[in-house]
Amino acid sequence: MKIVFLAFGTRGDVQPLLALGKGLVGAGFDVRIVASADFQDFVEGAGLPYMGFRTNMQEMMNTDAGKEWTNNSSDNPLNEAKNMRRMLEFADEEIHDDLLRVAEDADVIVSGLPMFMSAQSLAEKFNIRHITIQFVPFNPTKEGRATIQPTFPTRQAWINRLSGYIGQGFTYWIFKDVTNKFRVQMGLDPLSYSQYVRLYNREIPVIYGLSKHVITEPQDWRDNTHITGYWFYDAPSDWQPSQELCEFLNAGEKPVYIGFGSMSNKDPEATTKIMVDALQQAGKRGIIHSGWAGLNADTLPDDIFMLDFAPHDWLFPRMAAVIHHGGAGTTAAGIRAGVPATVVSHMADQPYWGRRVHEMGIGSGLIRRHELTTERLAQAIREMTDNPQIAENARILGEKVRQEDGVAEAVKVFQKLLR
Repeated sequence: MKIVFLAFGTRGDVQPLLALGKGLVGAGFDVRIVASADFQDFVEGAGLPYMGFRTNMQEMMNTDAGKEWTNNSSDNPLNEAKNMRRMLEFADEEIHDDLLRVAEDADVIVSGLPMFMSAQSLAEKFNIRHITIQFVPFNPTKEGRATIQPTFPTRQAWINRLSGYIGQGFTYWIFKDVTNKFRVQMGLDPLSYSQYVRLYNREIPVIYGLSKHVITEPQDWRDNTHITGYWFYDAPSDWQPSQELCEFLNAGEKPVYIGFGSMSNKDPEATTKIMVDALQQAGKRGIIHSGWAGLNADTLPDDIFMLDFAPHDWLFPRMAAVIHHGGAGTTAAGIRAGVPATVVSHMADQPYWGRRVHEMGIGSGLIRRHELTTERLAQAIREMTDNPQIAENARILGEKVRQEDGVAEAVKVFQKLLR
């Protein structure tokens, strides 16, 4: 049985699918990973067959539309939705041409949130199964802790469930024009919002690659939703850090990591300065990850190291604390490492993860990207490194997450669904 994963997104959208894909291959399934062109080596390096989108995700994120999306979305959900619609227009026809090519001989198509409507269209066109996987709770529920933008975050309330439907309405609005254009081209009727909601919440199985210690499954979710645990794909056992990185780590106390991953940046020099000044104000050693934003500094203090790349599973356990953009994958890596965290959210589900980190007592409060200042960042660093209760909470949660086997649980769900 051939399973095609549509891994359209950044590294955090692709990496967990490598772990799950390998687990499914071990269970006898034929797996294909469809990802953007810049992830071909990553997928093939994991020993999985690659089927590509011609789109280069890093180039897409660094267009003017991409920078607008990641830098000016955190203050207004409507602006974020508009910016994402602009991003989709960047490679709309090319992406859908590629989707037709990769789905023709599939038995099962697996989507993430960005590809849900397109995958459903392919499933209808070719009469194949559709399963969706998610890394943030998206099914409406009264439980505030499992709602992306709840009215009452820490308790149950009917209005939280309404917030979930509003969030799905925003998502439908973002994707409806490009998807319905695609559907008409394939001879299908346009997909309405009511159909979208019915499909997502009642008909299409949803598998969450999340820890049950982080998201307790709400009682008002239907039986077709499954929380399995995180899907971690770790660096090869022979991966080695540079000599310079090893020397820095051995030269003093554990540093604080700061990095915003695949988030592009309009002014990388100014952002780097905020990071450097905050570390110095807090009196802490630091590692700054350059990321897709290309953060850089011509001269750095001796107690700050500019990092090009290191796997999170290797690096994070060696940190005193981590500050990141709040992508689901990076958040999961920080939780598993058992170290305190702070999220500087840029867009999408990142504010949710920043809120959850704080609610669970494993880090300081959420900082939105447009509110990032030296003083706020320095205060977060001090809170994470000076509060022993935060460190203990993070350590305990990390131990619990490390005992889970999310891939094995997810494979069981696939076997049950496809039996």
